[in-house]
Amino acid sequence: MLSSLWKPSAPQKTMGGPPTNERADPPAPLVSAWRARADAGEPVAVVRVRNLQGAVPAGRDAWGRRGKLQPVLLSSEVSFAAPFAAAPASSGHADKLDDGTVHYGTLSKTLLGSLELWWGQAGGNNNNNNSSKPKTAPAAAAASENAAEAEAQTPRTADVVELLWVRMTGRVVDGSRVALPLDQLPFLDAAKLRSLVLTVHLPKASLLGAGVSLTTAASFREDDEIKRGEGEEGDEGNRNPLRSYARTLRIAGLHVPTLVGVNANEREAKQMLIADVEIDRFDVAEDIHSDIEKMIVETMETSSFETLEALASHMAEKILSDFRIGDDPKPMRERGWRVKICLEKPIAVPFAECPAVEVTMGP
Repeated sequence: MLSSLWKPSAPQKTMGGPPTNERADPPAPLVSAWRARADAGEPVAVVRVRNLQGAVPAGRDAWGRRGKLQPVLLSSEVSFAAPFAAAPASSGHADKLDDGTVHYGTLSKTLLGSLELWWGQAGGNNNNNNSSKPKTAPAAAAASENAAEAEAQTPRTADVVELLWVRMTGRVVDGSRVALPLDQLPFLDAAKLRSLVLTVHLPKASLLGAGVSLTTAASFREDDEIKRGEGEEGDEGNRNPLRSYARTLRIAGLHVPTLVGVNANEREAKQMLIADVEIDRFDVAEDIHSDIEKMIVETMETSSFETLEALASHMAEKILSDFRIGDDPKPMRERGWRVKICLEKPIAVPFAECPAVEVTMGP
């Protein structure tokens, strides 16, 4: 799981106080995004920041290359447990910020500031030095070795999400372990939260689409429950603040010419379809979006279904049954993935933007 991205630091013992990096609590269950929202309940006080613009040398680009600097859009939604007007002195009444909310400007600076941690790695991967000079055989071998090592150390999109999550909450994404040094405080107080959503969107990471995003969403336990050290199963000493969490990979706006339709004229030529693909309960840390996009595009280009319903179902089943990660023989259905396919047919109805069909499949 993703908690393996963060290695515990050297044991640090304290007398009482918060849990240290050496301690591991039971991880929160990985659930669907719908379940995580249901666990959090109806929001009553929310602060959002959408599409903060930055750049990061992480993940894979549209061609599947690692370590290339690419634009990134960061979005976050912080839902608080208590309403802004819960008390006379609260922000909703006093018209001043208190600990029951968060300054959206400071939230933005915290997210963008965390991205700067990657720049040191990016600066070390300069492949242009002396590129015009011929290399001897040993030098070429060393250069190849260094390039392979640099690629292996390139942060994945999941690493970026987890870094931001740790900076916000102090813990890894499943809540099982404190990852911040003990002399640092997280940006948010988990005891005040109902839910938290964080999205990293790479707008240039898709060849035929509008980008790729990875979203983590979590529901938080009530403060009294955490202080008692209880979990859903009655785990004694459980200080994990999360009730559940979800991870969703989305490939948005794939434009693919496809032979589809019931009418006679639609059987004569391909027409443009727009596909959105979401994979819920996404449990993979590697960047595999380009491989999924390739399968989706090939499936659409070679299909000849009459209905969008049949095509969307076929696409979802293809991912669940046929897609593989590396040499792992396990199909995605066995990993618990839930796949949502939305297909739009822009030119089908002349006086509408588009008709659309959406299917969700998986355990």
